[in-house]
Amino acid sequence: MNKNTLYITFDGLSDPLGQSQILPYLTGIAKNGFHITIISCEKQLRLTQEKENIELLLSKNNIAWKYIIYNEEGSSLSRYKYIQHVKAIAKSIVKQNKITLIHCRSYLAALIGLDFKRKYKIPFLFDMRGFWADERIDGEIWQKNNIIHNFFYKYFKRKEKSFIHEADAIVSLTNKGQHYLAKAFGYNLVMPKTTVIPCCTNTNLFSKANVNSNFKTVEIKGEDEIVIYSGSIGTWYYTKEMIDCIIEWNKLNNKIKLLLLTKDVEAASEILSTYPPFVKSIVIIKSASYSEVPNYLSLARAAIFFIKPSFSKIASSPTKMAECWSMNLAIITNAGIGDNDDFIKNENGGVLINHFNSEEYQLAYSNYIKLKGQNINYRNIALKHFDNAIAINCYTELYNKLTHS
Repeated sequence: MNKNTLYITFDGLSDPLGQSQILPYLTGIAKNGFHITIISCEKQLRLTQEKENIELLLSKNNIAWKYIIYNEEGSSLSRYKYIQHVKAIAKSIVKQNKITLIHCRSYLAALIGLDFKRKYKIPFLFDMRGFWADERIDGEIWQKNNIIHNFFYKYFKRKEKSFIHEADAIVSLTNKGQHYLAKAFGYNLVMPKTTVIPCCTNTNLFSKANVNSNFKTVEIKGEDEIVIYSGSIGTWYYTKEMIDCIIEWNKLNNKIKLLLLTKDVEAASEILSTYPPFVKSIVIIKSASYSEVPNYLSLARAAIFFIKPSFSKIASSPTKMAECWSMNLAIITNAGIGDNDDFIKNENGGVLINHFNSEEYQLAYSNYIKLKGQNINYRNIALKHFDNAIAINCYTELYNKLTHS
């Protein structure tokens, strides 16, 4: 059986998601006997910092890597050129190697996978990673009253229909996303070829047994009860609301503090500057590399993330959820995001809030205190549902099925 496969992503291997999602999955699949070539789009600064480590990891797993340099602030024309550049590289790889599967991460990559399926009859795996076009509307990156934005939205919604109909297999991050697709495009079409694989994590890396026991930071005192947020600031994540929640919690327990662990230190500091001076004593802002995140999570008693509720978020699976549970942390989050509600309720994984106001934050604290008294092992949730090995096995089954066919 020919096991030469091509993976296309417009995210970078040097991006945080590349480190936490793409590389662990692909190295695991490669160890199961597949010869993978990756095409990615890298940001220059991150590539400079991470390139050597990435190349070492890929060489150990016999994975080939091609990339282009990608500027996030480019125009629509420059993005079109990026797609054409990636497509040219993909065409060269297809000509040089007998590629038996193209694995496309999200919609831009799927444009190429669909085209090559039609031209060269190569099986195409649509790894959708959420409802991309709707996310751009819901996140206010595109505006429907903008002629150009509305054109792109309608274009990608038409393409989405083609991806769903013509892909040989589909990966959805959530059950809710899968069922929405089935309702929209037909259960007989969608259900047989869709696999639900949530964002998983390296439970060995994200383990309290793996952290540096001597790790400390001067801003955190021994008596502090840390609630941590780890991730980006803005667009989808409600930073102000998280701060407001911890202000309410601190009124009830003055040992509670919020740690914002983010690369977006400047943006977080700008938000914090709008609060009265006393708030700065209960909110700590730090930056960390991906490998350092478990050390910071180990300092926390619980994790928090509030996500902008919207239609497109039914298809989202936050990576940070798996990482925090893997570190045995209860999670405080808002209802209506992906399959999170089911995991929180069925697995007793934390606290859900329904509204962003003082009364709801105080109720959440009361529910959090009740959870603390139950001595729940949250890590078991990650081991049961979100271990990288689970995702790698699912992807390997898809690869075997599609390359065999």
